[in-house]
Amino acid sequence: MNATRWRGFTLIEVLVAVFIFALLMLAGYGSINALLRTRDGLADQNGRLRDLQFAVGLLERDLRSALARPVREGYGAREPALVGSREAIVFTRAGVANPLAQERARIERVGYRWRDQTLSRFSFAVLDRTPATLPLSRELLADVRRLGFRYFDGQQWREQWPPPNLSPQPMRALPRAVEFSFDIGEFGVIRRWVDLPEVDEVAPTAASPPPGLPQ
Repeated sequence: MNATRWRGFTLIEVLVAVFIFALLMLAGYGSINALLRTRDGLADQNGRLRDLQFAVGLLERDLRSALARPVREGYGAREPALVGSREAIVFTRAGVANPLAQERARIERVGYRWRDQTLSRFSFAVLDRTPATLPLSRELLADVRRLGFRYFDGQQWREQWPPPNLSPQPMRALPRAVEFSFDIGEFGVIRRWVDLPEVDEVAPTAASPPPGLPQ
């Protein structure tokens, strides 16, 4: 009976096997890397969506709690209950949480502004300020291409509040509604209209064409 003879692999066969194995590993690594990039991209997008939802919800809640309470700015001048432009708004709001039952007011002065493509919220610890009173600021949303506010006086939408053509300026008057919009890029333009609480003092309106729906 002839003994079985074992023959090893040649160098060419070993090189071919190593080459095929390297190709399989490279393909596997590419697939895994693509999955990881997709996962990271989805996580970033979900984080941006959460930030957007939080910012929109917080701004809506603040506006619905607007209070017709004028304040005094740092040098003693009276400031209307709500002051707004196209890219910023500041107003007095009620309903500030006080879970520790501290001896402090349950209303505060808050504001929102757009600067360097960032939406920020700021608030003051006191209503009637001094020159040394500094706001507490918090960045809510980055990479905001545009932020816009408009103010409905009951007849038309205005770019500024209080309306600049009124004299004297109403201190307690609030607009009937506030429109705000964010241009976020990947999520497009987000637009909301918020009805504000009605107050006794209403800003008089100058003669104007009939109001139209917000664009």
